[in-house]
Amino acid sequence: MNLINFFSRPNKNNFFEKCPDGVLVVSLEGKILDANKVALEMFETSEFEIIGQYFSAYIEGGSNILNKIVTTKTPLISKAYKKNSQDDFYFEISASRDVQTHKVYVTLRDVTQKYKMHNMVNGQYEIAKSIIDGKNNYLVNISGEVLSSLATIEGFSKALSDGVGGVLVDKQMKYVDIINKNAKELMFDLEKLFTIFRLESNYYQFDFRNFDVVNLLNSIAKNYEPVFEQRKMLFEYDFSSLASRACFLDPGVFEYVIRCVLDLFLKYTQIGKVIFNVGNPPSAFLEQQEFEGKTSLEPQSYILFEMKASELFLDEDELPRIFDAYTLSDKNKYPTGMRLSFVLLKKFLKSFRGDIWVYSKPSFGTMVSFVVPVDRK
Repeated sequence: MNLINFFSRPNKNNFFEKCPDGVLVVSLEGKILDANKVALEMFETSEFEIIGQYFSAYIEGGSNILNKIVTTKTPLISKAYKKNSQDDFYFEISASRDVQTHKVYVTLRDVTQKYKMHNMVNGQYEIAKSIIDGKNNYLVNISGEVLSSLATIEGFSKALSDGVGGVLVDKQMKYVDIINKNAKELMFDLEKLFTIFRLESNYYQFDFRNFDVVNLLNSIAKNYEPVFEQRKMLFEYDFSSLASRACFLDPGVFEYVIRCVLDLFLKYTQIGKVIFNVGNPPSAFLEQQEFEGKTSLEPQSYILFEMKASELFLDEDELPRIFDAYTLSDKNKYPTGMRLSFVLLKKFLKSFRGDIWVYSKPSFGTMVSFVVPVDRK
């Protein structure tokens, strides 16, 4: 607040006392020449005690902070001292210098509660962040050991089931199959969870480079054809509508994302059809959807993936929370591996500056759609 004009008016004394903020008049040497009633109440002092004292006796930084405020014309927050209190107080200070009278007019506003709350929140955030970072780093470091142990359990249980250790009776076979099944389930879940931790701890190293996206997609599809055929599920794919074959992404992560969706379809469906189409998004889609990498409405600048499982049905009420990393609904309908997979897909696609959407209806099935920019700018 610039007070020079107010103090040059005939009714300056009236304004001085009725100003809602504390007001001090300070000499260029830093001595307090006058104070209104609000300022006296803020410092819990009297006019007799404060006049003639140096500004630095009441505000940390004294004349230095006043010069900075006057020069930058920007209010600052500084610690304030009260005569009969050991508590910390913080005032927002504004100041204007009158070159004719050689005085500095200062306004004060008590922001103690707001300032302390801000610092407390920031401090708690830093503590929480440090704990989370430490936890993530620890889990990433032990992930190899945990997954290796699980792989051993899965491998040996499968070997026993295959008769490597001798013929098992029916009851033994049943128990071994249960061990093998649970080891596979736990391996699937933990692999996703540890990858999420790796992303959150910034340990994940991306390798962005140019590659032929159609070649990679065809390779992935060819690998999955016999798997779907063995399951007697129809698998149809079409990449012919993609106008440009070149893109600049991390091909390893890109392949992981595609395989992750296909693995979800295989894991949670036993029948039906899986359709996998890739092309450039229509302009109407780009106009409707918002994502970080959308810098234009030119379809050739993006790749749209549509992957549909006809017999996979997800609860419509649960869909809005399907990308929440650590939120469990009351229904808790989705298996852990499915929820972790969608969380991981979201994180990877966000790193590509893209986005993902999931649609599901009983008469339609489940569609996983995601879009990424062709170039990483």
